[in-house]
Amino acid sequence: MAIKINITKRILLVFITLSFLLTGCGNTEKSSTASLSDASAKSSAATVTSDSVDYNQYVKKVWKLKNDSDISFVISRIEDSKAMGKLTVLNFTATDKNLLSFEADFEGGINKDTAACQYNDSKGNKGSLKLVFKSNHEIEATITIADKSKTTVQPSQGTFNFVPENINDIKGFSSIEKQSFMVNLNSWGNVKFVSGKLTGGSHVPVEFYLTDKEGDIFYDFAATLPYRVDVKAVSFEDVNKDGLKDIIIIVNDEDDTSNCLATVYFQKADGSFANDLKLDQEINESGNNKEVKIVRTFLAPKF
Repeated sequence: MAIKINITKRILLVFITLSFLLTGCGNTEKSSTASLSDASAKSSAATVTSDSVDYNQYVKKVWKLKNDSDISFVISRIEDSKAMGKLTVLNFTATDKNLLSFEADFEGGINKDTAACQYNDSKGNKGSLKLVFKSNHEIEATITIADKSKTTVQPSQGTFNFVPENINDIKGFSSIEKQSFMVNLNSWGNVKFVSGKLTGGSHVPVEFYLTDKEGDIFYDFAATLPYRVDVKAVSFEDVNKDGLKDIIIIVNDEDDTSNCLATVYFQKADGSFANDLKLDQEINESGNNKEVKIVRTFLAPKF
């Protein structure tokens, strides 16, 4: 699923970022969008008692429909006998952009291994989502639709088995180990920041994820950087002085290492990340984008 989403976004935005490769570190603007984990990265597990489930193993991971990539959900947190998260459905064949995706927040009471949740979105879609925690590698979900809007794609009704989306499931993904690191990112705790490329097609885009040690995906940065670039540097530091670690990334042209681009992903209070398009453009137009320390020095007076 991550592959299809990211490539679609790049097709729409490549003309914006392509100018960077043609003009050095010139006028480049790109967008940063959160993945299906965007609902909330902040985890707070329920207190575990002798007869309760350890919910830590279910929180924050992207759970995808087994043998399919069109439907997924993220449990953002479980606390005070409640489960909260986001349900996402994608329609890759839709010609109407309004029918391409469906996202709805869900919340409900939890008792031992079962959460009975209700979902709704701003377009009037409502339904129920019953989650049965079968193991750390599977959740059984029953989806029932109550009210639906004609302006969005709808989830399928029925009972389905979901498994964690794993970095190894992404076809054509090749990690860049020298630019992948274990790091403590505030509410995320200790996670692995994974840099890599999708090598299966002709474009070869770069990708960035947060995963656990086993490779289960917590967060997809949905990067929209130019194609055929190498990851030159990654740095984790509090750029804007809000107490949260941000991420500075520098890439360069595969054929011209002096042709570089810097972007900063700022961490939000809920654990999600976003880049400032205007700020990225300022960094790159000024030419202060070739080394992390240069980016840091350029940004220091702004915060």
